[in-house]
Amino acid sequence: MTIRKILLNNTPFHCSEIDRGLQFGDGHFTTMRVVQGVPLHVEKHLSRLSEANIRLFINHPSFDSLHQRILNACNGIENGVCKVIVTRGYGGRGYGFSDGAVANEYIQVSDAPGNLKSVSLGVAELNLARQPKLAGLKTLNRLEQVLLTQECRASEYDDLLVCDSEGNVVEAIQGNVFWYKQGQWYTPDLSFSGVQGIMRQLIIDEDMLAPLRIGHFSLNELADVEQMILSNSVRGAVTVTQFNGKVMNKSKLPAVLEQLIL
Repeated sequence: MTIRKILLNNTPFHCSEIDRGLQFGDGHFTTMRVVQGVPLHVEKHLSRLSEANIRLFINHPSFDSLHQRILNACNGIENGVCKVIVTRGYGGRGYGFSDGAVANEYIQVSDAPGNLKSVSLGVAELNLARQPKLAGLKTLNRLEQVLLTQECRASEYDDLLVCDSEGNVVEAIQGNVFWYKQGQWYTPDLSFSGVQGIMRQLIIDEDMLAPLRIGHFSLNELADVEQMILSNSVRGAVTVTQFNGKVMNKSKLPAVLEQLIL
């Protein structure tokens, strides 16, 4: 396909093509906390990026040296956040991509957010679409989260619990969710929608909240919840002090998760 002209803000854009990440959200990303120049759990983040490249058929020939580029970018950063974005790059016509497309890689380092030890959590009206082929991945298609964040800003809560189109609990806007009731911890199965968070997987792999049941749960099953935890790679683990107007009886972070506080 030959592009004759591109205008950016009504000014000629001197590039032969536009990144497919911008055109179609054709890519993925990961975000990690940086402490004293060290990107935390970087190997797990690299595994996430590698899996996404494979599942999305993205050709990322320089992936093997990405680790070093992340380390270089984080060098000298005492307390920050490193975001790595991978797009399919350029090439193709319409939605179809060129077999010769080579990934574009963006590394962004920013200041860390302020400490957050607890949150109030409501329930979102907007539901997440189900798509097993993309479930678990952190793709660039984040319009649902953009709209959810706007919904949250208009609410009285710090974050919102989100269900899928079938009414099953999936995650919060800014992290994965765990809850406790009657001696049992629970977290949603993410095989249809949602993001497979690095912290979520760490909690599961290291058996931090045993016994833990992973499954598909309706919102009604959280009616008598006693404790809730949100997790993500930037803030670690935080406790929920209020859920949908109900004050949590247990609002202290379990001791086993204190190591995840960032």
